Amino acid sequence: MPFHVDAAWTLPETLRASAGDAMELFYIRVPFGADVEQRAGHDAHAAMLENVAQALVGVLGIDGEAYGVRHWPADDFIAWRRSGGDLHEQTLRDAVLHAVAPSLPNPADASTLSIARVPLRLSQAHPEQTFARAVTAAARAAFDPKGYQLECSASLLDRAIAERAFLFHHQPIIDCASRDSVAFEWLCRGTMDGMKFPDLIFGVAERTNRVHALGRVLRHLIADELSITPAGERLHFINVHPSDLDDPIFAKETLDGVLTPFASSIVFELTERAAIEDYRRVKTFFSALRDQGYRLAIDDLGSGYAGLTALAELDPDFIKFDMALIRDLHEHPVKQRLIRRMGQFAAEIGAQTISEGVETSEERDAVLQTGCAWMQGYFFARPAPGFNEVEDDRYPDAPAPQCDAI
Repeated sequence: MPFHVDAAWTLPETLRASAGDAMELFYIRVPFGADVEQRAGHDAHAAMLENVAQALVGVLGIDGEAYGVRHWPADDFIAWRRSGGDLHEQTLRDAVLHAVAPSLPNPADASTLSIARVPLRLSQAHPEQTFARAVTAAARAAFDPKGYQLECSASLLDRAIAERAFLFHHQPIIDCASRDSVAFEWLCRGTMDGMKFPDLIFGVAERTNRVHALGRVLRHLIADELSITPAGERLHFINVHPSDLDDPIFAKETLDGVLTPFASSIVFELTERAAIEDYRRVKTFFSALRDQGYRLAIDDLGSGYAGLTALAELDPDFIKFDMALIRDLHEHPVKQRLIRRMGQFAAEIGAQTISEGVETSEERDAVLQTGCAWMQGYFFARPAPGFNEVEDDRYPDAPAPQCDAI
């Protein structure tokens, strides 16, 4: 039988006339209605619902835009209005709470009221379907705001991955001994509104099992950029999540794929070390990568036990000191001694140390006094597109102490 939508039930006639216009749809969840009815009776419950409706009408009708309110199944409501001005969900929530407060035996019940807003633009051809989708989305947002937001972010990330909507900013790693940029760390940025910042991008990828899909497109973008960027003697630090190591495509891309031609200039910087469950397997995997010319760095040493475990288990080529160790280093002799001792240990195992998060000349000079000449931080340059050189006045005037290097 052909699919059929009951238009009379799903789409109010007053809303049908607005098909094509930019609208807003609100879902108002009133979870304490049944309790009011059981405690105070049907009439009190009906009066409460009428008060909710009047409160919604009172707010929605202020700016003169077209609007509507409808009692939805159970005790909930939907409301809509033509987009115009700024009406926040909290404004509606405050009005509804004021209207229902006399009906609530327990003021804590007010915290269970939730209101969610979604954009609505009815399709000219199929207004019923677009209306139904908007109501469903608004209901999900009202019942599970965090889950709905994650679902929307995951959908946006899927679009970004499909459209390769990412680019890289590069931050130089400098050697104060040679007064030169010896490497660049590649830092991902999004180009799509709502999916631009790395914490959001990778946070959503981790929480929605999209780390592999994201990593694949990012590595292809890296290979594309490296193919037109003369590597010279500089290294390229590329962040790798432990979950990437479970992706068979990662092994193919590195051992015999898009990244292989650049292996000798790539340093994989292992992030989220606390997520590593089997260090032996990771060590074996990176041994195969080293045979191809890749190198390994562990970052944020000093931020927790996971860094020390990775240092002991993985034999890294580079060790990056956490910025918390570097912050105000010139004022903390104990941290200076700690970095000096870790630098000596790094030299014994053939690893190069790098101090992250250097933000002042005092921190730079204090790091130098510990014997580490390789540094990274805002004092030298912020991450930016391209491979920008560090200004001469960022380097110290005095020669840097000798720093063991691999």
